[in-house]
Amino acid sequence: MNPFIAFLKLIRLPNLLIIALTQYVVRYAIIYPFLTINSIELKMSNLDFFLLSLSTVMIAAAGYIINDYFDTKVDRVNRPDKIIVGKYIKRRWAMGSHIVISGIAMILALYVAYDIGNIKLAIIQFLSIGALWYYSVSFKKRVFIGNFVVAILAALVPLVAGYYEILMQNNFADETANTLIFYMEEGTSFDDVRYVLSQILNNIWVWIIGFSVFAFLSNLAREIIKDMEDYEGDKKYYSNTLAVVYGKPKAKRITQLIYLIMMILLGILQYQQLVSHDSTSFIYFFFALQLPLGYLIYKLQHATEKTDFTALSKFAKFLMLSGILYTLVFAYTLLVDL
Repeated sequence: MNPFIAFLKLIRLPNLLIIALTQYVVRYAIIYPFLTINSIELKMSNLDFFLLSLSTVMIAAAGYIINDYFDTKVDRVNRPDKIIVGKYIKRRWAMGSHIVISGIAMILALYVAYDIGNIKLAIIQFLSIGALWYYSVSFKKRVFIGNFVVAILAALVPLVAGYYEILMQNNFADETANTLIFYMEEGTSFDDVRYVLSQILNNIWVWIIGFSVFAFLSNLAREIIKDMEDYEGDKKYYSNTLAVVYGKPKAKRITQLIYLIMMILLGILQYQQLVSHDSTSFIYFFFALQLPLGYLIYKLQHATEKTDFTALSKFAKFLMLSGILYTLVFAYTLLVDL
């Protein structure tokens, strides 16, 4: 295999593109529409956001590299045809790449944090790099902890994209309120405008948190499915995953429970969509999210072989992508009457 192609496979390029897409749809399909319909502009520059997203993608890439570096033995059992480190890329080059990519990502994060006036924000990226390292060497071999860490990091992807912008909006709240007051009825006080602005930002924050909760739960469930897929290798090399310690049947029930919780939460949102006559979102939720969730619950019940869990893992990724793409529907419903 060509070393360049091998490196792209090592860093999971399709997954990195999904991470970048997630952050950009949060910015332009959730935050931007909310601000636009209220005559408010984005405060974080396009360059800073690009560098923030690039930093996120590079941290994820470095995480994939270090995970494969420490997982070579297990992968010889679980996926021998997909081994990259030690076969197409030397181990020392893999470790060097991890260090360089993580270092650049951290520098970018520090620059963005400094440029927007809050250097402490870079602690998010620092802790993420550390969490991915310890996930590879320890957390993934401990019951549920590895799954939980990955799910938290996945939830941080949309959360960070939204948090930076909300933080800057709050920093420039007085300036924004002075602009908005000209769009209000005559006699509206400055405090009233500030209150309206805070409500707008709170609404954005609620949607970002909701999106992050979806990312957390969907990734948590998929990680458990992947543990069931990798059962043989994990058992052989004493990785205490949920499937190894408690067995596949219990791991399947926990995964089904997570998906059921997701269906209930989405159902609550669908009820609100019906009340607000948002039929477009209701239909999207039903066909692109609820039906796939029901399918996953059903298929998990009958899954027994490695190939079954491999197929379910891929389908779970489709579910995650469907959740990301809903933001485009959401933006449409906000802007269609603008």
